Amino acid sequence: MSHSDHDKIFSTISHLPHLLAFSLVDMITQRANANELLKFAASGFKDFTRIAASSPEMWKDITLANKKFILDDIKHFENQIKLLKEAIEHEDEKKILTLFENASKTRSEWSR
Repeated sequence: MSHSDHDKIFSTISHLPHLLAFSLVDMITQRANANELLKFAASGFKDFTRIAASSPEMWKDITLANKKFILDDIKHFENQIKLLKEAIEHEDEKKILTLFENASKTRSEWSR
């Protein structure tokens, strides 16, 4: 695998998930009720954010070293989250369900 192919693949399957976990936890810490929110956080939150406990220094370096592909993936994720946001705003049950079903099917098939 070429260096470029490696960086492109791992940006999507490793780097972006780490950045999302760091961002979610940081978003919560910025909230006035952060302690209350964290008091109610359970296994789903713990599973999703486990990687936010990774080395900040190492992930800063990885993020800057793979800036090009990470920015591309952030753009793709922004588009995806925008689609979900719009579906929620418009109470588009079909779009929401389709997105969730596609994700659930892919995750289930991958983990077999």
